[in-house]
Parts: sequence; structure tokens; C-alpha cells
Amino acid sequence: MAVTMTKNFRNSNECDPKRPLFIYKEPTLLEIFFDLFFAANYNVFSDNQQVTNHAKFKALVGYFCLLWLTWFLVALFDVRYITDSVFARVTRAVQLGVLVGFAVVVPKFDPTDQHHDTMRAMSIILMVSRACLTIEYASTLWHVRKCKKTSLLYLQVALHAAASAVYLGITFGFKQGAGSRIYMTWYFISGAEAIGSIILSNLTPVLALTQTHLMKRMTLLTVMIMGDGMIQVAKDVVTIVKNPGAWDSRTISLLTASVATIYFILLIYFDWMRSTFYLPPLRQQFWASLHLPFHLALVLFMQAFTQYLIWSKIVTQYNRVLDISSLSHDDPDANVTSTGAAIRDGLNASIQLFFTDYPPRIAGTLDTVNNALNNITKIPESVWGQILNSSGFNLDPPSNLPDVQEWTSMLTSAIRILFLSMANALFAAFGINLDSDIADKEPNKDVKGGGYQKLVHDKTWGRYRLVFAYGYIAAGCTIFFMTVLAIVSRTTHLKIWPITRFAIILLLALGTGLVSVIWFSGDTLQMFLASAWVIPTITFVWAIILIATHINGESAERNAVRFTRGQSGNSPHTPPQALIQSLPESGHRDKYAADAHDAEAQHRPQSRKHRMLPDPRNDRQGAAPTIAPGFGMMDPRPRSSYDLSGDEEIVMKCGL
Repeated sequence: MAVTMTKNFRNSNECDPKRPLFIYKEPTLLEIFFDLFFAANYNVFSDNQQVTNHAKFKALVGYFCLLWLTWFLVALFDVRYITDSVFARVTRAVQLGVLVGFAVVVPKFDPTDQHHDTMRAMSIILMVSRACLTIEYASTLWHVRKCKKTSLLYLQVALHAAASAVYLGITFGFKQGAGSRIYMTWYFISGAEAIGSIILSNLTPVLALTQTHLMKRMTLLTVMIMGDGMIQVAKDVVTIVKNPGAWDSRTISLLTASVATIYFILLIYFDWMRSTFYLPPLRQQFWASLHLPFHLALVLFMQAFTQYLIWSKIVTQYNRVLDISSLSHDDPDANVTSTGAAIRDGLNASIQLFFTDYPPRIAGTLDTVNNALNNITKIPESVWGQILNSSGFNLDPPSNLPDVQEWTSMLTSAIRILFLSMANALFAAFGINLDSDIADKEPNKDVKGGGYQKLVHDKTWGRYRLVFAYGYIAAGCTIFFMTVLAIVSRTTHLKIWPITRFAIILLLALGTGLVSVIWFSGDTLQMFLASAWVIPTITFVWAIILIATHINGESAERNAVRFTRGQSGNSPHTPPQALIQSLPESGHRDKYAADAHDAEAQHRPQSRKHRMLPDPRNDRQGAAPTIAPGFGMMDPRPRSSYDLSGDEEIVMKCGL
């Protein structure tokens, strides 16, 4: 990438302007590579510490916030000052090492159950990152020392130097075998650094962010997060294919819905931006800061949504487990003559065939199954007929036969153990195995007992319920934050239809989040999770939002006016004379009618004089009307990263 620097920047003796101006058209290769490392880090954390309980959910949120804030602080420097130099490459290597350190602490990062070496390592990692930023800002300060209004760079340097010292001090606060809430300082200090950096950017042109490509960096990171969701879907497809009965109409439909949903999110995100990569200062800073909760919600949603595909397949195969563990037969007479040994052999054959397809992963599962099968043979032959006939094959203890209740309870317990063992083997085959988590917390637990199988089964279904709840809440939050981002990035006045559309979308966001309320209703939740509507429900919501985005309210209004004219007896078509006379007035009115978020605005030709861009330094003018160009016309707006071609230049010059 070509780097162009003016002579004034190199020769500080000639620098006598009001401020240095740093202009970067596009993210550099070093920046993009750093973004890729960020995406790889949270992906590693998601794979190694999947959300199975509330503690791990909090660990995921905390880890992501620290990672994102570290990335954000580095990005604030990059979009203003980075160059393709030896110094920049060395400091970038240090920052990449910091991200490697984030990956190192992943396996044992749990603020609730603290591992003191891991917590100390995290503090040192944060300290190194801020120390590197201190050196980078100090180097920039040295280069622009002759320019005016650079004194606040000292505060920027001091901000990161102080944060680095605090992180170093926190390192010694973690003790072996003792938990400490001092780790909360990480979040407070990182947040204070980000807020302080944004405030300083408003106080001096040297630190200004307005004319940088910060918004492009944010959109690039958003695309990477969505791309990671597609990668996870591909991994889930591989997991499904490796197991029997991989493809059926339900699986294909749900896979299509999953891919379509992620694609819809990508389209909506960029349709709402409309290539608006430059905003007035305050709006730009709020827009960029809002990406922390937006990216967090998007990551949580993607992680849960991709798991829905696996769980949907598990639910489909779950019926096979229910069929095997059922003692119902078509011929009741055959049941009366059945013996315990015959039933045991029949169940054993079906279970062994099931274990061939889904091998058990829990140690002692086969012993547990054999013990349960042997208990079935302990039931006296004379009791079998009464058990099967009186219970209607549902294994309910017959109240009118008290002598049979004990044997019925034994049979019920044996069948339940067989059912739980097969279900846990099914879960493990699809990569959902909580046995290791339970074994770590309860190492002395008897894994051969039926109680252990029940514990694993209940915790596994509890995980599905948790994933369902936070997934739908995250989906609603994602829609909400995307709507706020769209409103902040608008460069035109809000009219009736855009306001109505945003209101509808916000209601959809609220409704999507409230679906998780059925978590408190056990039976309703169980029915919904066992159905095929967990994924399509979210897909339909995003499809409605996409359709609403491309509906032009003004076209509907014009059609309504024509319909009204037709009902009143007037011709719906305007005479040519009236049309000619009304052109100037309608042209003046239509100048403000274009909606920057309507798809039709792209295809409506307008005069070049009507295309007005907001002054990035003026919040009031930011609301000036922006009319998209017609075909064959030039677009005066800043181009997106997909429009540029050839070698990009980084222009760093001192003075206007």
C-alpha cells in the first residue's frame, strides 16, 4: 500500500499550521489483519467455553467486553495515525501478541471460579497492550510537536500510561485459592479509557475522528462477526452429516432458514447505512460506541442461533429414543405371554443398534444399561401379565393391584435409566457433552448409577432452555441496536413512513425478546423446543424487517391519492397542461421526499444540485436532505470500501 506524506510532516521546522490533518481512505492491511485476530479470539472462546450455565454466560460477556475495548482503543489509534513503517509493524506485532495472550487465557477464564495464574496473565496482557499504545501515541506526539494544538496528546499518552500502571498493580491482587472482585477494575478502567479517548477527540483537531475511516472499521468487524456465524453453521452441518439420518426435509428447511437469516441481517445492516461512512462528530462517536452492545448482542445471538440447528436435529432423533424405551405393542395378547428375559433381549437388541449409531461417551454407560436390563429379569413371570395389562403399557403403577406396584416401579426405573442413557449418548454424538463439566465439579460422583445419567440429562436440557432464552433476548437486542444505529446514521429528516417503519421494527424487537418469557412455563417451553419453529420464527422476523426496509411509503401515498381521485369522479391521470404547470412545484417538493433508507430512492433520478451532503463538522447540517443519484449520474457521497480500486494512499499532512 502506498504511503504519501507531505514534506511539512517530515520537516517539523516548516510546520506552522493550526493543526495536523491525517486522512485515511481505507483500512490498511495491518488493521484488517488485526481485525481477523479479534474474530479468531472470540471464536476460540466460544468453542472452548460454551454457555452451559449462568457463570459461563457472565464469563463470555466479560471476556468479550475486554477483548472489544482493547480492539477499540487500538483502532482509535490506527484510524488516525498508523503508517506502513518499521515502527508500526513492530508495535502491531506487540498488539497481535496481546491478542494471542487473550487466546492463552481462554481455557480457564472464569471470574466466578478464579484461577489466579489466568487472572494474573489477563492483567499483564492488558498492561502490555496499554503500554504499547502509550509508546505509539508518544511517537506521534514527537512527530507533530511543532504543530499547534497538540498539547492534548500529552493527556492521551498519560491516559494509557496510567491505565497500564493500574493493570500492573491489579496483577498482585490475585492470590492462590482466594477469589477477588478486583477483576472488576479491568472493565471500569477499559471503559474509562474508551470514554476518555472519545472526549479528547472532541477537544483538539489533532485527535479528531471525524474524517477517519472509523466507521468502515466498525462495519468490517460486523461483517467478520456475521462471517463467523456462517462458519459455525458450516461446522454444524459437518456434525449433522457425520451422524445417521443426516438429511431429511426438516433439516434441509432449517439449514436454509439459518443461512437466510444471517444473509438477511447482513443486507439489512448495510441497507440501513446506505454507504454513510462519515457523520458529524457527536453522531459518529455515539454510532461507534453503540457497536459495543450491538456486537455483544450479535455475537450472543449468532452463538445461540447456530446451536438451534444442532438442537433441532437432536429433537428429531429424540423420537427414536422414545420409541425404543416404550413397551407398547400392537398385539396385547403377545404382551401377556412375554417374559422378562424376552423383553430384556428385545430392548437390548434395540439399544445396541442405537449405540452403534450413537456411541456413548460417558464412562460406565454400558454397565449402567446392563444393570437396568438385568433388573427387568428379576420381575416374576406371574406378574408380567398384570403389569402390562393393568398399566396399559404406560408403566403407571396400578392402584387396584398393590402387590404389583413394587415390580412396576422397578420396571419403570429400569426403563427410565435406559432412556436417559440413550439420550445422553445422542447428545454427545452431536457435540453436547456436559459429562466433563460435571466430573470437574463432582469428581467423586458415581458415574455408573442411574442418578448420574439423570443429572447429565437434566443439565443438558437445562442448557437448551438457557440457549433458547438468551438467544431470543439477544435477537431482540440485535434488532433494537440496529434500529438505533440506523436512526443515528440517517442524513435526512424523518417523515411519516420512516417513523412508522422504525416503530414496527422496534415492536418486532420487543416481541422477539418477549418470546423468551415462555422459559417460565415448563410445558409450553417443552412443546416449543420440541417443535420445528425455533429457527423459522426468527427467520420470519428478519424477513419482515427486510421487506419493510424496501417498502416505499411515498409510493403507497401516491397510489392512495390516485385511488381517491378515481372514487370522486375525477380522472386519476393529470392532464398534460396541468402536469407541465405543476412540474416546478412538484420538483421542489420531491427534493425533500427521498428517503435515504428506501430502496426506491436509488432508482429515482434527481438533479445534481439537489444532492446535498452534511458537513461532517456540523451536527445541524447533518440533517440536510441527501438524495441518491439516478443511473448514469455521479454520486458525491464518500464511496464505500467496495467502490475503491487500485492502491490506496494514506495521506498524512500537516496543515489545511
